[in-house]
Amino acid sequence: MAKSKCSLTVNGQTVRANVGDTLLDAALGGRIVLPHDCCSGQCETCRVRVLSGEVDDLGTREKDTVLGCLATLKGDAEIAFDPVPVVRNTPGEVESITRMAENFLEVRIRPTRRIPWLPGQYLRLTFKGRPPRDYSPTFPLDLDADEDVVVFHVKVYPGGRVSSALGNEIGVGHRVVMKGPYGSGFLRRQEGRLVLVSTGTGFAPLWSIAVAAKMGQSHRPIEMIAGARSVDELYMQHAVRWLRARGANVTLTAGGGDGYFVQRMRPAELLPALDPTDIVYAAGAPSQVDAVRKVALAADATFYADPFYAADPKVTLAEWVLAPFRDRLFDSRIAASL
Repeated sequence: MAKSKCSLTVNGQTVRANVGDTLLDAALGGRIVLPHDCCSGQCETCRVRVLSGEVDDLGTREKDTVLGCLATLKGDAEIAFDPVPVVRNTPGEVESITRMAENFLEVRIRPTRRIPWLPGQYLRLTFKGRPPRDYSPTFPLDLDADEDVVVFHVKVYPGGRVSSALGNEIGVGHRVVMKGPYGSGFLRRQEGRLVLVSTGTGFAPLWSIAVAAKMGQSHRPIEMIAGARSVDELYMQHAVRWLRARGANVTLTAGGGDGYFVQRMRPAELLPALDPTDIVYAAGAPSQVDAVRKVALAADATFYADPFYAADPKVTLAEWVLAPFRDRLFDSRIAASL
């Protein structure tokens, strides 16, 4: 029995599709490149706005958006997504590795060509001889930036196949391939208050968002909450001073905080009162991202997420390369690599 046909309009371009197709498959089948990465519902890269029509969101709806890799067509529909840079592979090499704090590194990579990325997006890095890992490009904490160099914050984990090799087996001059950019948690030119909530190196993408917002919309209010497991892991003090000097309200929280300079509550518990005009971004540990998501959506605020998922340190490079494409990407969404 033939499948029922329908139409899908994507950013004004209409294609024919089958009822039951995912929005992503329908778009790709019509040769429309809808941004995507993991295809499992974790990375949020394929989140699109539903403008009209019949879509089964399969539990992924947030306000007027759904995940294109999971949501399916029930009939004719129209969707839209924000334009993003084209995904491509770019070779490069490590230019410097600098310790920011205990177990936290700043890694600078010089690509063979400039990589366009939007503040909040991430790139997939494959250091020669190592499995791929995802990191969010950001600005140096002191904003001493060479525009041709891409900067990353990395937390080092004992025994990590990538992070523990940085500064050891992986040093200056080490070759790397960067693929991307990916992600939907990037800065849009909106007018609502920015509320940025991070844990660990989730600070990296949100720092880039905060800097870009202050540079492009200096009047826009910013509330930032940066959390860590311990005070020693709050590596971003220089950046905090820069933001506070420009009117941003920044709160630091960590286990062992002194209750004055550093709070001891979980980041989600320090959220200000939200309303539908607020734009909330969260990055870091999935549990905290989910907690922030619930509060934001309950207030009908706009929410963008960048959860970090730990890769399996036992997976070998050969196993990774031979794995099916979707499985290969399933658990790689992190910015603080294992």
